[in-house]
Amino acid sequence: MSRSKNVPLIARMVRNLRQDQQGSIIAELAFALPLFVTFLMGIVEVGTYLLINLKLQHSVVSIADLVTRDEEISEDIMADIFNAAPQIMAPFEMGTGAVVIVSAISQEEDVPASIYWQRSGGGTLSVNSEFGIEGEPPTLPAGLTMRDDETILATEIFYNYEPVIFQFIPSQQLRKESFFRPRIGALQAIDPADDDD
Repeated sequence: MSRSKNVPLIARMVRNLRQDQQGSIIAELAFALPLFVTFLMGIVEVGTYLLINLKLQHSVVSIADLVTRDEEISEDIMADIFNAAPQIMAPFEMGTGAVVIVSAISQEEDVPASIYWQRSGGGTLSVNSEFGIEGEPPTLPAGLTMRDDETILATEIFYNYEPVIFQFIPSQQLRKESFFRPRIGALQAIDPADDDD
């Protein structure tokens, strides 16, 4: 007798559990929340990466533009331009993880192109220019042509990218380049710094 009374009671409890929807949203949220959080963090990571690339491209063009504005260039002017580089890159810091390299590439009649002078600054990252070193023939991109007695200011910026959130993503060195021709002078030489002492 007691057994027959228990069966409908158990069946009723099972039926009630199936029909009871309370707490189902919390259970679904518990499953979905980690995916949403990971997705949002991925958006932040990708957004930061894209913003750094845009900042690097803007910075390398701005620095190249500053170098080629005057008829002559000096060590003091280059120092001022390199001092401006961290402000152009803000809010991303340069410091030990970035550097700007400016190479003056020129050629004369019947003389192959070479790197007349090369300066670096804006950060202290130790890296070599992909165009070569001062006094040597440059490695230029295909299709870049030069005329006699013409100078091209090849500017590079290097930046060590570290992931913000996803540390399993490998860090990498980003590089952007820009080529400008001087507006007025040839800029084949860089004047020494002024001695105020």
